[in-house]
Amino acid sequence: MVDETSKTRRIRGRDFEQTYLQGRVIDIGCGPDLIVPHAEPFDLEHGDAGEIASLRPNGVYDAVCSSHCLEHMRDVPRALSQWWALVR
Repeated sequence: MVDETSKTRRIRGRDFEQTYLQGRVIDIGCGPDLIVPHAEPFDLEHGDAGEIASLRPNGVYDAVCSSHCLEHMRDVPRALSQWWALVR
C-alpha cells in the first residue's frame, strides 16, 4: 500500500519540494509518511492540531503542511488561524 503523501510527492515532483518545502517544515497529521524527510512530524501523539498554538511557538516555520487532517478539526477556522501563525 502506498501512503497518500508519498503518492502526492511523486505527482508534484522535486521542483515543488525545492520551491515550497525548504527550511523548517512542520507536517501536521502526517502519520508515518512525512511530506519531506526533514519535516517535523506533528500527529495525534504530539497533541491536538486544533490547539497547536499552545504546543508549538508561532513564527518559527518556513512551511506548514497538512494532508487529510483539516476535516478532523472541531473548529476549522481556528485551526487554520493557528497553523498560519506558525509560519514566519
